[in-house]
Amino acid sequence: MDLRCTSCHRTYPLDTRLWHCACGGTFEIAGLPGFDPTAVDSTVSGLWRYRTTLPLPEDAAPVTLGEVTTPLVETELDGLRFHCKVEYLSPTGSFKDRGTAVLVSVLRALGVTEVVEDSSGNAGASLAAYTARAGIACRIFVPAHASTVKKAQIAAFGAQLVGVPGPRENAAQAVQQAAMEGAYYASHYYSPFGLAGLRTVAYELWEQLGRRAPDNIVLPAGHGTLLLGIYRGFRDLKQSGLIPRLPRLFAVQARTCAPLYAAFIQGSTEPIPVEEGATMAEGVRISRPLRGREILAAVRETGGQVLAVSDGETLAARDALARRGLYVEPTSAVAIAALAHLRPVISAGETTVVPLTGSGFKSLNQQPRFQEKVRDFIIQHGLHHALETHVMDLVSEVGEVSKEALKATDYGQCPFVPTPELAGELGDALYALAALGDSCGVDLEQSLEEALRKYETRLEAAGHAGSNQ
Repeated sequence: MDLRCTSCHRTYPLDTRLWHCACGGTFEIAGLPGFDPTAVDSTVSGLWRYRTTLPLPEDAAPVTLGEVTTPLVETELDGLRFHCKVEYLSPTGSFKDRGTAVLVSVLRALGVTEVVEDSSGNAGASLAAYTARAGIACRIFVPAHASTVKKAQIAAFGAQLVGVPGPRENAAQAVQQAAMEGAYYASHYYSPFGLAGLRTVAYELWEQLGRRAPDNIVLPAGHGTLLLGIYRGFRDLKQSGLIPRLPRLFAVQARTCAPLYAAFIQGSTEPIPVEEGATMAEGVRISRPLRGREILAAVRETGGQVLAVSDGETLAARDALARRGLYVEPTSAVAIAALAHLRPVISAGETTVVPLTGSGFKSLNQQPRFQEKVRDFIIQHGLHHALETHVMDLVSEVGEVSKEALKATDYGQCPFVPTPELAGELGDALYALAALGDSCGVDLEQSLEEALRKYETRLEAAGHAGSNQ
């Protein structure tokens, strides 16, 4: 086996430190064996039962956290019955574990000792867990706006967490710089090793459905690795003569960040770059999907579609699914929301599968914190400013707060009486503080927690606290 460029077909050894071809094309694994049902290890549960299809040396021990065959649960929404492939029951709570388990197993076999990755959350958490298991040092570059729950999960596994201000693309640029300095770029969207692991979703579905393929698969798509993995897995099954046709693939995006949807409706073979709009479905907040051409080709080949849904539809779908006992994060729920739009396309007698890609425990089931609200407002209205501007805004607003507080006591001559003016100035100061925090890549809630711990230590040691003590 070796790596082959999907554009110019140049080949590279498996242990190359390059993450793409010199021509800029992405890699695929040349020489992977096809799917042979007689080679499935029936004594093993989960993805490793298909080890003979994976790019792992025969004598290499897999890095595993006890992966299992994820359940296929039938449910119903508004009269439409479908099957949920409960991928969030993977070890770290998302489908990413399939790809990461294979990727890290290969990297350990190749002798890699340090990796870097960029991720909005789930891929980073998965890589942090599996590298911890394998004894590989790990740094994860995350957008500063990423979920605090997912960042906490990454840090808990011992990975070094690097927050990067600005849009998702900034984290990708930062991690590639780190990779050029020597670390292995274990990218969940560049690496073909992870894609090889994601093919096992198709193999499991084929077995669970009585050795047949579903008619339709509806799933979220940001970089689209799950869609491509499933597509390649069913293509393996078709090439082996085990299914007569591929299932239709329906890719779903958030309406505020939908480059694949824009390309699909315009008939383009390439994703159309868009602004990275704010969305609760942070896992699909990808404005320039790396393998967009492949995704669009797979969707069209199978007779599927690309759809886009609003955050309102997504949250309503998440809540409706939870009422049926299945608790997912908003990124997963975009696929559930799309089912209402697919009623004219999917007939009642067809078998439809929706992979539930991430656990609801990975997202806060509440309104965003004030810093997140300010961040989304800034992105929506294009209000990004230089760091110096944010600093001056904060200095000015704190001064206005102080002035209003003094006026509310007539400069110390009477008891304090809250005023609407003071409340307004406090709001302005919070806005300025949140904007400055994002500009610096700082999570204000985490900073506050650290400050409280610091002051508590000072109180215990000296009986007082404060920034000047």
